[in-house]
Amino acid sequence: MIGTIFILFFSISSFSYTCASLTLCRPDQRDALLQFKSEFELRSPPEFNDEVMQGGWISFNVTSYPKTKSWENNTDCCYWKGITCVANTGVVIGLDLSCSCLHGHFKPDSSLFRLRHLRSLNLAYNDFNGSSIPSEINKLMGLQRLNLSHSSFFGKIPTEILHLTKLVSLDLSSTSFINSQTLLATEKPFLSQLAQNLTNLRQLDMSYVSISSYIPQVVISNLTSLRSIRLHHCHLFGKFPPLSPTIRSIDLSVNPHLESSLPEFSANNSLVYLDLTDTSLSGNIPYSISNLKHLKVLRFYNCKFTKKIPSSIGNLSHLNILDLSSNNFAGEIPPSFQNLNRMTELDLWKNKLTGKIPTALFNLPKLSVLMLDSNQFTGTLPPNITSLSNLNIFYASSNSFFGTIPSTFFNIPSLETFVLNDNQFNGPLEIGNISSMSKLRTLDLSKNNFTGPIPRSISKLVNLVTLDLSYFNIRGPLDIGIFWHLKSLDYLRLSQLNTTTTIDINAILSSPLKSLTSLDLSGNNVSLENVSSVSTHTSQLEYLNLSSCGITVFPELIRSLQYINTIDLSNNNIKGQVPAWLWRLPELTNVHLSNNSFSGFKEFPKDLSRTKIEATYLSKNNFSGEIPRSICDMGSLRVVDLSNNNFNGSVPQCLSNLIKRSLLVLHLNNNHFSGKLPDIFLNGSILRSLNVGHNQLVGKLPRSLSDCSTLEVLNIEHNRIKDIFPFWLESLPNLHVLILRSNEFHGSLQYHPKVSSFFPQLRIIDISDNDFTGTLPSDFFMYWKAMHSEGDRSELKYIGGDTYYQVSMVLMNKGIEMNYTRILTLLTAINLSGNRLQGNIPES
Repeated sequence: MIGTIFILFFSISSFSYTCASLTLCRPDQRDALLQFKSEFELRSPPEFNDEVMQGGWISFNVTSYPKTKSWENNTDCCYWKGITCVANTGVVIGLDLSCSCLHGHFKPDSSLFRLRHLRSLNLAYNDFNGSSIPSEINKLMGLQRLNLSHSSFFGKIPTEILHLTKLVSLDLSSTSFINSQTLLATEKPFLSQLAQNLTNLRQLDMSYVSISSYIPQVVISNLTSLRSIRLHHCHLFGKFPPLSPTIRSIDLSVNPHLESSLPEFSANNSLVYLDLTDTSLSGNIPYSISNLKHLKVLRFYNCKFTKKIPSSIGNLSHLNILDLSSNNFAGEIPPSFQNLNRMTELDLWKNKLTGKIPTALFNLPKLSVLMLDSNQFTGTLPPNITSLSNLNIFYASSNSFFGTIPSTFFNIPSLETFVLNDNQFNGPLEIGNISSMSKLRTLDLSKNNFTGPIPRSISKLVNLVTLDLSYFNIRGPLDIGIFWHLKSLDYLRLSQLNTTTTIDINAILSSPLKSLTSLDLSGNNVSLENVSSVSTHTSQLEYLNLSSCGITVFPELIRSLQYINTIDLSNNNIKGQVPAWLWRLPELTNVHLSNNSFSGFKEFPKDLSRTKIEATYLSKNNFSGEIPRSICDMGSLRVVDLSNNNFNGSVPQCLSNLIKRSLLVLHLNNNHFSGKLPDIFLNGSILRSLNVGHNQLVGKLPRSLSDCSTLEVLNIEHNRIKDIFPFWLESLPNLHVLILRSNEFHGSLQYHPKVSSFFPQLRIIDISDNDFTGTLPSDFFMYWKAMHSEGDRSELKYIGGDTYYQVSMVLMNKGIEMNYTRILTLLTAINLSGNRLQGNIPES
């Protein structure tokens, strides 16, 4: 979680002044406090969110208590919860109502501003319901500490807050968003004005405030007292600022437009914490980073650093956490890392690091987290790693390690996560004599070259929750009963085991594995016999993958899986009809039935308005007839793939309901649809892929396609569409692929774009075998910016990614059809052949 280990200077209850036992609260102070209390309701606090590294969100709860509930008129306010008074005068100098369940609109003339002697004000973790921060706050001129964080303030931060010149601590941070927009924002000169006015500031946190500015030099030169600055997710841009010698903590993470390279670091510094996660800083890390001799935490996750990791990092003897993951570092891990004896977490995943892992790395006594996955490491793991007695998490997947896995790993008492999938480990798996105290919860050894039986000693890892042994080359029988002792298993993946045993799924569902929610047996022979003797109604199963299991009948046992949300029966030979009860399963969201021999639907339900189904993959079957109209009632449907079947009739008009509401992918290609493609794409702003190729559609392209602002793929090939070239799609900002091949398009390609960026993301266009005529404009290709761009070659990505859909297509190259099952985002292709174009090919 970003910022979790950030050095906190803004304590929720940081205002501590002792009241003398004889203190009497001044009446004007008491009255102001009671009126302030009356301005709000007391409600349970909202759920707060914090960002995790991969860009997702995690909810967290804050312990709250209604402090103002005990405030009574006939008692001394200096003894009320959250109140601090000066002992000899009775004036209120501290108000800490953090986590106090306050709810309501914050009045611009709130009675709070009558407490003119306040030095400390903490209103964090309340819900002020989108109120503006009142400009009247400048009446509290004595404030030294101000914390308004996480309290649902909204709008522009008033510049009057910068009149509080005595402030030493200011926290306006938030982790909440409304409609993906940050709650608070500033005018552009705000940081400069802050540096000029608040010269006593020691701690500043404005995370999630939309500052939209560079960091002015004056912030460093004027704020000579500054010790901590946190500007996480503030839309900062420009260069990384020079360091002040007194600053101890810097967090500028999640500012992707913060660019340039790192400066040289001088020896005159006090830096303890540096987080530049998710910025665009690039180049190499300077050797002078060793001058940050006090540094304990260094996070450079997901930047654009390249070249070798400097060996001088090994001189940072106080370093506890080093995160260099998701960059483009190359070369080997510096041997000097053996000097980092205080290291508890080392993250190097997703780089281009090579060579062997230094043996000394496995001798760091305090190392708890070691992340080496997604690199190009090779060699074997060291056989003796007894020094890693505190290792809790070890990831080394997606590398080229080989040899056997040392059994000593399984005896590390603290190890909970051990992930080595997608390597070249070979030979038999030896787990050895496992301690009964093993804490291992996650074990993933999939996609390696292990041979022989799965060791029976795996049954002693009784705390396992996740186990993946896929692609284990057993070459013999499998005793499925060895897993019965793993009663905490939640996720079990045993795909592609190359075993002579037919796995009885009923035995698994009736086994002691009562916590199992995810089961993958794909690529094995599976038995579905004796269904009636098995009670599956108590199963907690949510995910079931039986793809490529040689199944010929629809598994009746699925009917009793009331918690199931994903079913994959693809790549089998199931014949007959899809049962009606499937669509009524209460939690079902994803249905994968592609590449079977289904011929139809048995009593397709007429009312599917309450279904939760989001994705239906029914391609490569023998379905025929018209599309069932009730499919349009599925209110959550995001993917419809009916390609490569024998559907006929017209494309249903009612699909407009889905397109308007939720549909991302509509694939109807390789069927027998006829008639016009209906004008159903109005308000289709989330549709990403449309493929109606290889049908018998006629007429013109629906003009409502121009509404599909997120469309990435449009494939109309091999129909009888009779229209001119769709220049009216020119401004679609995300269109990558446009396939119009083998239709009846006609007319000239002479056109002068109406927008500055003409098909801005288009990388593949095929308009071959139509009836276009005339010459090509001299500037025809110059507007296609994506065609000229090489793109980011540091990581290969596919159109559609690993999400809801994959793009496959046939491209012609010198008369030869080339079948692409997946399309790289870097691929560019232009095919204008088979038309009646004349003249020279434009130089553009």
